[in-house]
Amino acid sequence: MHRTILMSNTDLTSNIYPANKNFVFVDVETANWNNDRICAIGMIIVENGQGTGYYTLIDPQVHITFSYIHGITDADVLNAPTIDVFWNVMKPLIPSKFVFVAHNYRFDLSVMKKDLGRFGIEFSPEEILDTMWVARDILYHFHTQKGDLRLNTLSEALDVPLFHHNASSDISATKQVLEKLLVMGNRRIEEFIRPYNP
Repeated sequence: MHRTILMSNTDLTSNIYPANKNFVFVDVETANWNNDRICAIGMIIVENGQGTGYYTLIDPQVHITFSYIHGITDADVLNAPTIDVFWNVMKPLIPSKFVFVAHNYRFDLSVMKKDLGRFGIEFSPEEILDTMWVARDILYHFHTQKGDLRLNTLSEALDVPLFHHNASSDISATKQVLEKLLVMGNRRIEEFIRPYNP
């Protein structure tokens, strides 16, 4: 089985993460157009202000047709864990209550729910935060989508390193983009947290 790789911690910007909230940043790469099978996942868990990152390939149990996007092939995932095995390893490390954070959260959360759901595993955070909301508010004025909100565009604009469509790099960039935006706008992260209503 592929060993989950502990990613290097990104520097935490002081006063970004409140002590009474835990955050789970998630980025997934998918196998095909169905967007219900994960072939790679990156996570950063921020608990009590301390961030720890994880990344692994995942066996989606289907042919990977999106290799031209993320470079992951069927051969790469031959010995990788399925999503349920990965989840059983990660679940004890994830706080019972957390804010789910992603860039375009609807995509990553939907894929997580579908793939875990195949194994009877329910994944449903209490709260959510989308870094696209933060970018739209701080950079392009709320409710006016006056700019490109893609992660690669924001990363370039904010001088954040990114190897796009690599889940490890994407999730690290998502976290750094969030922190830089909040500092730039002199805003508090709590302003962007919303209840999750499935």
